[in-house]
Amino acid sequence: MLLFVRWALCVCFLSACIPSPAAFAQDVALADEPDIIETPEVVVSSTRLPDAPVDARTLPAKVTVITAEDIRKSGAKTVQEAIQGATGIVMYDLVGNAFQQTIDLRGFNGQPAPSTSVFVDGQRINEPDFNTINFDLIPFDTIERIEIIPSPATIYGKNALGGVVNIITKRGGDKRQVTGEALFGSWGRQRYTINASGPIGKFDYYFNLGKEKEDGYRNDSGGNISRVYGRVGYRPAEETDITLSYTYVTDKLFQAGTLPMSVAVVNPRSNFTPGDFVDNNSNVVRLTGRQGLPLGFSLNVNGFYRQLDQTQFGVGQPFFPGSILSTAQTISTTQSWGGTVQLAQNTPLFGHHNNLVFGADAQRNDFGSRLASTSGFGPFNNRTATNEDILGLYAQDTLSLLPQLLLTAGVRYDQDRISSDFEDTFTPPGVGTKTFYRTNPRAGLTYLIHSDASVYFNYSQGFRVPTFLELFPVIGQSNQLLKPITSNNFEFGGKTRLWNWGEASLSLFQSDVRNEIYFTCTNCDVFSGGYDGLNRNIDKTSRQGIEASFKGRYNEYFDGLINYTFTEATIQSTFNISATKSVMPGSTIPLVPKNRLSVTGNVHPLDGTTISLTGLYVGSQYYLNDEANVHPRLPDYFLLNGRLAYERLVPGGRLTAFLLLNNILNKKYFTSGTMASNTLTGGGGLEQFVMPAPTFAIYGGLSYRFEGL
Repeated sequence: MLLFVRWALCVCFLSACIPSPAAFAQDVALADEPDIIETPEVVVSSTRLPDAPVDARTLPAKVTVITAEDIRKSGAKTVQEAIQGATGIVMYDLVGNAFQQTIDLRGFNGQPAPSTSVFVDGQRINEPDFNTINFDLIPFDTIERIEIIPSPATIYGKNALGGVVNIITKRGGDKRQVTGEALFGSWGRQRYTINASGPIGKFDYYFNLGKEKEDGYRNDSGGNISRVYGRVGYRPAEETDITLSYTYVTDKLFQAGTLPMSVAVVNPRSNFTPGDFVDNNSNVVRLTGRQGLPLGFSLNVNGFYRQLDQTQFGVGQPFFPGSILSTAQTISTTQSWGGTVQLAQNTPLFGHHNNLVFGADAQRNDFGSRLASTSGFGPFNNRTATNEDILGLYAQDTLSLLPQLLLTAGVRYDQDRISSDFEDTFTPPGVGTKTFYRTNPRAGLTYLIHSDASVYFNYSQGFRVPTFLELFPVIGQSNQLLKPITSNNFEFGGKTRLWNWGEASLSLFQSDVRNEIYFTCTNCDVFSGGYDGLNRNIDKTSRQGIEASFKGRYNEYFDGLINYTFTEATIQSTFNISATKSVMPGSTIPLVPKNRLSVTGNVHPLDGTTISLTGLYVGSQYYLNDEANVHPRLPDYFLLNGRLAYERLVPGGRLTAFLLLNNILNKKYFTSGTMASNTLTGGGGLEQFVMPAPTFAIYGGLSYRFEGL
């Protein structure tokens, strides 16, 4: 808490440091004439489903918006690359290919389950079994904007302790266009996309076809992805808007996995246990609608159906030195359907601006899997069938108490029922059912210092429900007595425009977490007969930190962006994880670097030409499974990437050529690491396993956009 207080004055200074004498007087009329407010950054996520746009400076939160144009200029090839430089991001690769990096927010490391919720056009896309996020199943070229809402956005519901990543896809505009793009590069990377959009009377359409593949930096680490996306919109009247979309994705991604440090330093491209892969086949249908109503009301609805068929195959180390390699194949099917209904009213209340929202969402998940594995102990089989029913009710109101003081308050009630039946080779069939209830409030104040600056404070609560694997079917680990993880969150920040050439923001956050789930034991001696290791709730953990952003344009030739995050993620309780290791209060949570800094500079020497350099620094971090902090840390690293692009108007459209240079300094580094036994070449004791990252890579491509067809 001391860190929180220490930096509070800095936020006030940031927001007030650019005085605007004439602007202060204009703010007096803010409540009565909201239409005159400048909106330097417009977001759509002040409510669960998009409604009327709002001015970012009126929100009591730090929201980062990354547009399709930002993504294009960055040269990003995946969702994770597009957001990796934003504040609050925790990102690493624990799988071993270019498409499946783990993303979490504000000191939550995605282990054992991600604590960030991801939405696409109002639909939660986290997998219901373990809350994981298959970013490869999102048609990357269809993204219109990405909104990063750190800290629990309470009205979005469960499993968002770190925050929310909200993705909005494109739809047809008022002009017809067709765009084709091809990219080629290192490690056999290829990508081909074509999209078409435009209006047809009261209808509009957007279609996208995409194909990409890569051989991979590591042996047996490539991937092959095919995507189809279509969206049709209908606007029969000014206040009516309906869209229907369909997404189909099929892919096969090979997973090279981690290497022992002794192997990685000699041959980082090798594969310790080749053969791992995941094969996905996904279908998603979404229906959205908005209807304006009398008296300032509006009705938003969203419905979806999703099916995912998945096959995973893994090759593991022997269970003990000299035994055969272990293998495991899991075949699973997930079906989800549900929707959200939201009623909003935006009308003055006793002369004060007021925006009131009520909503409800419901979702049904049916998922099951069959596992067949072999090891030195012989064959092992496992079967699970699980259904989950989720219901959420929420309300939120934003009221201008004074012309320069806005209050945002909300509450959400969640009910989550998980029912699973399971059996395996060594235990008889079992059935488990758990129902979790939770009511979470949020409240925030925003004070408008002048027309271009504001400070804010907010308080929110969040929670994560234990996954079905944590609750039920894993022998010697699952625990049906687990409680939900809960958090109390505080944030203080400020935002300001720097005259007409830039903008800056600074935020301080603290998250006090209770009942986080770790594997623990009170008797850790497996030979004593009293071993009792299993998942348990531990009392306290904590995350706190600072996020700072600056974006500016010096003139028509130079512009840049700086994002810095300091995060302190610690365990505040004592528990045992083995017979020789105890975790003490103050231990740092693994795979959360304290410092992340991203700096981008763009130069435009000639009309249509852009030269960009981006530097990314990631601080050192403890290895996964080293909660006791007894081993050396994973080293920090610095990456330098570049982009050269040339755009030219040609008859009928626009031609773009680009060249991407990744890891220009040819840095050899590891994005993640874990402490694990090496029974294949070692004696079975714990060793540092690391994930080698690609060295220098080069990509080039062409894009042609036909307009006004």
